[in-house]
Formats: sequence, structure tokens, C-alpha cells
Amino acid sequence: MLLTSIKRILKNSAICATVISTVVFSTTISSQAAAYSVTPETGVLLSCVGTEVFSDANPGTYVTTVKANTPVNVIGRTSNGFWQVDVNGTPYYISQQALSTMPNKTAYRLTSFDAGAVLVANASNGKLIYSQGAMDKLEPASTTKIMTALLTVEAIEAGKISLETPVMVSNSALAALPSDASHVSPRLSPGEIMNVDQLLTAMMVSSDCQASNVLAELVAGSVPNFVAMMNARAAQLGCVNTNFTNPSGYPDVNMYTNAYSLYIITLNAISHPLFNQYFGKTTAVLPATNTCPTPRVITNTDSLMDATSVYYNPNVIGGKTGSANRAGQCLVSVASSEGKTVISVVLGAKTRTMFDGNRVAMRYAESNRLINLGFENY
Repeated sequence: MLLTSIKRILKNSAICATVISTVVFSTTISSQAAAYSVTPETGVLLSCVGTEVFSDANPGTYVTTVKANTPVNVIGRTSNGFWQVDVNGTPYYISQQALSTMPNKTAYRLTSFDAGAVLVANASNGKLIYSQGAMDKLEPASTTKIMTALLTVEAIEAGKISLETPVMVSNSALAALPSDASHVSPRLSPGEIMNVDQLLTAMMVSSDCQASNVLAELVAGSVPNFVAMMNARAAQLGCVNTNFTNPSGYPDVNMYTNAYSLYIITLNAISHPLFNQYFGKTTAVLPATNTCPTPRVITNTDSLMDATSVYYNPNVIGGKTGSANRAGQCLVSVASSEGKTVISVVLGAKTRTMFDGNRVAMRYAESNRLINLGFENY
């Protein structure tokens, strides 16, 4: 009844609102508001994309979400980070990171995550701590390479190949991939000889799609055979709504999975110490080969593991990025602190222009937020 009356007040005022929903498995994103003071303010600001309204200066009192670029009457500023706003004589509260002086900005959300799907889980007992759209079918982009690395590591552990096994890059491994699928320079070339260690490094550190295909041919004889292995292993692990069509995650409308299935794959993968050696590498040097006379220096594409990045998280011990037009920005991360290890998954995120004009890559910002939530609710 209370929610209905508040929605009616908002609808009849200058604030036109629509309700959003968040799927939560184990906990909600909420906190108790500490004692706060209110400093009077006078002015009108614009709502951002995703602006949330609260009945108190506390995320646990969420009411509704406001349409973007709507004028909002500000009457005060709280000491704990909220604007006090007036709606037909009734005070409500909006995060100070959710109103702007300029149109077409994005709010930092307090009760949901800005991505197509997210989850964070306890890696020790498998408990899902928080989930939002975790079963929704989405394209995984290069997070697919986690499965490719897992199958390669399992082949090594079974004695079928070794890290030193030499591999000749074939024409067939490169033929189906366009130039933007290569992330090492110079690109791999037909007839080039590399070993499994170098190929795993190129695939996991610089997200090279060509290396994925070369490994697939080595492990299964052909890329189609390897894809069949990927789907069989996914089913065996308990993945749902998952269909891999290539080893690299290169965009394909017929390839899809979900945040939950990527979590299951990653949870299994990190149980292999060899996998973690590549999952956590930040930089590497690929030595000269028969067709590349100079070493290739490569850097991990994951900003959470880059100490120079504004997104750097020293607790992150491994991760895999993914990015494509349809898939958006994707990221799977593993973080550990004080005996707590969590796995986070973000799919379908974007880079946003925030309330203050800053550009933020939400896959990194929201991953850090998920990791913190995971540690808090471990």
C-alpha cells in the first residue's frame, strides 16, 4: 500500500517513474543509514539514467526509478551522500551521484548493477551471494576462452599434450578469423611454430583468438571437434542455456550462455593450479619464433589487474575480459582477501558518461562493487 501511494505521488508530480526489479538469490544490496544531518539546499537538477528514489537516506528504502532528464526539486543535502528532494510536499532522497546539471548522464545505482547480467559467489562453498539476470541468455565474447583454457589444461593433465608441445600454426586455424581477432603483434602466421605455453599465454593474457583456434586443433583435431568438446563439458558441469560455436568467443549470433554458467565453468577452472598461472598473468613476453624474429610483448586486457588503472583492485588474482558490439563489455574475475575468495561475472555492460561527466567502463566499476559485496556477505 505504501509503495502504491508513493508511486502515485511520483506519477502525479514532475517526477515520472518506472519500477525496476532485481533478482536476488542470497542477499539484497542494502545498508542501514547511519545518523545523518541535512543541510538546506535550493535548486533544480536533472535525473540521470537509472536515478533511484528512496523514502529515507538509505538504499534499503528504495521506492522507484525516475525517468532520465526529469527536473527534480532539491531541498537539502544529507551528510551521508543523498540529496533531499521535494515531491508534492513530501521529502524523498536521491543519491548525490544520481542527479546532474547536464542532460543525458548516467547515475551510479545503489540497488542494482548497470549491466545485462551479474553475479558474485563464494568460491569456497559455491554459495551465490548476489545475482541479477544470471540465467538470461547473452553472448559471452572472449570470456569463452575460459572454457578453451580449461579443456587445454585438462588435456595437459591427462598427458595428451604438454606445455612444451610444439604446434605449427595452420592455414585452417587462421582462415575463419578476421584481422580484428588478433591481439598480438605481429599476428600469428601460417607455418609459425609455437608451444602450448606460448599459445595459452597469448590467448589468456592478450585474448588472442588465433591462438584459441590453434589450441583447439591441437587438442581435438579440428575446431568443430573442439566446439563439440566445449558443449559436452559445459553440459557435464551443469551449465544451462549455453551453446558455444567457436573456441575464442568471436561474435556469433548462435553462441550464447549466461552469467551462472560462466561462474560454473570458472569455479571448475580455478581448481586447476595450471589454469590459474595463465588466468592471473598481467604481462608476458612471447619469444621469437621461426617466422617472428623479435619477441612479442603482451599485456593483459583486464584493468582490474593493472596497477596503473583507476579500476585496479589488488585483491583480484585472475580474470578474463570480453568485448563485442552485441555482447557489450564482459568480465569474469576471481578475488581473494583475508581467506575469502569470490567469483564475479559481469555481462553486457557499457561505458557510461556519469552524473559528473566522467566516462566509466561499467564492467570494471561494477565488478569492483560486486567483489566488495561478495566479501561483505561471504
